[in-house]
Parts: sequence; C-alpha cells; structure tokens
Amino acid sequence: MSHEVESMAYTNEVPWHGLGTHIAEAPDVDTMIRIAGLNWTVEKRKMMAAGGTNNRYCLEVPRNFALVRSSDEKVLSVVGTHYKPVQNREAFSFFKQFVEAGDATMETAGSLKGGRLVWGLADLDMQFNANGKDPVKSYLLVCAPHEAGRSLIMRVTTVRVVCNNTLTLALGESKAPEFRMSHRCEFNDDMKAKAAEALGLARKQVTAFRNNVKTLKSIPMTTDEVIAFAAGLFDHVSAKSVDEVVEEVLAGKGPRRIQTIMDVYENAPGAEPGNAWGALNAVTYYADHIASGDEDARLSSAWLGVMANVKNKALENLLVKAA
Repeated sequence: MSHEVESMAYTNEVPWHGLGTHIAEAPDVDTMIRIAGLNWTVEKRKMMAAGGTNNRYCLEVPRNFALVRSSDEKVLSVVGTHYKPVQNREAFSFFKQFVEAGDATMETAGSLKGGRLVWGLADLDMQFNANGKDPVKSYLLVCAPHEAGRSLIMRVTTVRVVCNNTLTLALGESKAPEFRMSHRCEFNDDMKAKAAEALGLARKQVTAFRNNVKTLKSIPMTTDEVIAFAAGLFDHVSAKSVDEVVEEVLAGKGPRRIQTIMDVYENAPGAEPGNAWGALNAVTYYADHIASGDEDARLSSAWLGVMANVKNKALENLLVKAA
C-alpha cells in the first residue's frame, strides 16, 4: 500500500512505516506545524493557456484558478471562482482551544498526496479499556484539503492517523460525529463556533460510548441467545424458527455466516464470550475482517455500506436488552 506521506511529525509510538520526525514531548500547535513541514500557505492565481501559432501569447482561462503552494510554487489543484482557501495555520488554530485548555495534546500532523491533503491529530485524553486489556483512545482529527471538491473536516475518531490509509479509515468511520465545511465558505469565527459545538457533542458521544460498553458488559448472554441475536441481524429466521436455527448452529450446521460469527465470538483476538459486549464484538469483527473475500469491498461495506448498517443495528438491538 502507498502511504503517500510527504511530511509528518509525531509523538508517542513510532508509526509502523517509520516515516516522519519524532518529537519527544507533545508540542504546542505552532511547533507541530513547523516540525511537520506545514508552515506554508496556498494562493489562488489566474490560469493562462498558450494561444496563437507556436504559443506566441497567453489566454486567460475564465472561472478557473491554480491553487499554488507558497513554499515551492507547486500547483496543488485547479479550483473555481467560488473556492475559498483555508490555510494550514487557520485549520490548526482550532486545536489551540483544546490544547491550551489542557483538554488535548498534539500527536501527529502531516501532508499527504504532495500537499493536497493536510491533517492534524490531537489526543483527547479520554482513554478507557473496553475489556481490561485493549485501550480505546479518542482523538480530534482535522483534515484540511487543498483540492477542489473536498471539504474541511473535523471529527472525533478512535483511529490514530499516520498515513493515507489510516486517514481514509478515520474519515470512513460509520456515524462518527463531525463538522464539515465546503470551500465555498469562509472558516470564520461563526464557522469555528459551529465546529466547536459539533465536536463538543462528539466528546459527549465518546462518554456515551464508554457508558454503553459498561452496560453491554453487564448483560449476560447464553450461547443460544447470541446465536439467535446474530441470526436475527442477518434475517436467517424468516423461513425457520429461532429455535431451529439455534439447534442447527449448535450441531455444526445451519447458516455458514452464523457459524463463523460464533467461532469469532469464542476465539477471535480479545473475545469476551458470555455477555452482550462479546456478542457485539463478534459481529463487528466479522463485518470488518471476514464478511467479504475482497479487502477493498469489505472495508467499504464495513465503513459506509451494508455492514456499517448491520453494526449499528447490532448495537441498537443489544442496548434494547438493557432498557
């Protein structure tokens, strides 16, 4: 896979690909911008086309502009009349209110695809252990594209972004709370206030998720109940009764998908059978790692498609048991 990292700085663990500049202690926002190589700006400039015999003169291209980087005069994109650039420092200024208040620490930042995508990631210090072993961390992600057709995005994510692949994963998280702004708008104080409001709600959703984990772990489920739950998710009880499906799966027969989910439920990494949290993890593991033989199709479905809906339905159905 191509990481497409142009420049990057990071704290804490070294990314698996070993790229970027390591910073021993979490820096302030301005220092992160400098060390990550993001202290440049972009500018809209008129576009010209060669005209006449042997290109003797230039013609202005109406309603089209080159988006040019200040550091090396590189053309990052072709944009239209209404495109309003958001500078790296402008986008990253949003981190300051969190970092300076002590609610977050800068973790990674960098440039992808030759400068067309810039991102920053801050640790929100909201870590918790879902099963007593694996920590779940929450981050504030800012993705500032310098490219036509892409929006400025700010969201809370549990994915540590260190390359294009992980950025894609973070931006694809199903129903992740976020703020988006088209480049037709100015990233002014009003927009920043709307972003802060959206991400304030996102922090509350992280807390709600942590509470949901605690709730699900408190709901005991027998093997029969987990089979019935999984079968119901995938409509395997329309032609047969729940009891019939349960008996078949226990006998090593029945729908292959449900047999696979039950194997995951008992044996997958981090498996926690016996409660609703373990049942939810079995479904999400199946959706993310097994559901399709083609990795790209599987990830697309798990993030945005059918399997994303299945995972959401699984959580909702299990929480109903606690009500």
